[in-house]
Amino acid sequence: MSVLSDASPEKLPIKSEDLWSFISLLGSLIAFSFVPVFTKWGAMETSSGTAIFDRFFLTTIILGLIWGLLAIYRQLANCPNQSPPLSPPLYHRVQLLGLFLVTGNFLAGMLITLAWSLGQTTVANCELINNLTPVFTVLGGWLLFKQCFDRRFLIGCAIAVSGLLIVGFNDFQIGIDKLQGDFLALASALFLAAYLLGAEQLRTQLQTDTVLLGCFACGTPLTLMVLVITHENLLPTSLPGWIAIVSMSVSGLLAQGLLLYSLKRLSSGFVALVFLLTPFTTAIIAGIMFSETLSLSNLLAFCVVVLGLSLSISSSSGVKEIEESV
Repeated sequence: MSVLSDASPEKLPIKSEDLWSFISLLGSLIAFSFVPVFTKWGAMETSSGTAIFDRFFLTTIILGLIWGLLAIYRQLANCPNQSPPLSPPLYHRVQLLGLFLVTGNFLAGMLITLAWSLGQTTVANCELINNLTPVFTVLGGWLLFKQCFDRRFLIGCAIAVSGLLIVGFNDFQIGIDKLQGDFLALASALFLAAYLLGAEQLRTQLQTDTVLLGCFACGTPLTLMVLVITHENLLPTSLPGWIAIVSMSVSGLLAQGLLLYSLKRLSSGFVALVFLLTPFTTAIIAGIMFSETLSLSNLLAFCVVVLGLSLSISSSSGVKEIEESV
């Protein structure tokens, strides 16, 4: 099957579900932009391994409480005489559990390899390689799930990604000492693409709160295993460390929730493409909090990404045709 769809590209239909999905995606982009800022804030108070584990563990507890309250509310809201829904077949539940395990561990693996890569290569190298995530997501969606994308979407994707790669290549440094960190950054980009594809499949069958809880709960053991192997502290040892982790957990939870909500209507490839804007929104927030400024090359890259996104948004490949929303 070709990656290109035979249908001619059309502009996205304006529907309330689509509009809320776009708003949710933009909200997720803003929330994700705060995570690196909080990470920088707490970098001197706690290790990256401790921060990742505590984020997963704390988020799982918060989601468990929310999920339990929502389950009670839904139970009370149902009519007393209404028959309970039929349980899905055993093989279907096993498939869902396997997808949860894979998707949750991809999410944890993405954060772990990203933290390791930043310690072994330059930030420029890491960002440049992670800009390939939309390419991996589109390719994975085509190979694994037979997703089709029209030419307008692919051209917009190519413009956005190539613009960042060309601008970022000026700061790219090649060296044997950075090779391992570069491979870790590549693994992080692949894990992120796999997580988006897995989360997209889960959202076609389950509600946002269930997918959130399942992914974080399934990813927590991997983060704990890494913490034990690296002999890092289980919990922060200072109040600023706790504040940083709680801030990262809350902003990350909000970002993931909005992201998963948007994946019901928007394709994972389009979501990955929009998240190319994260470095710029993060830079704006960092500029407000830490007096950092955007360079001319950053502004040029931003314009190129917006151009590519504008072309992709005008395509019909970014929105899925679904009759009912979960």
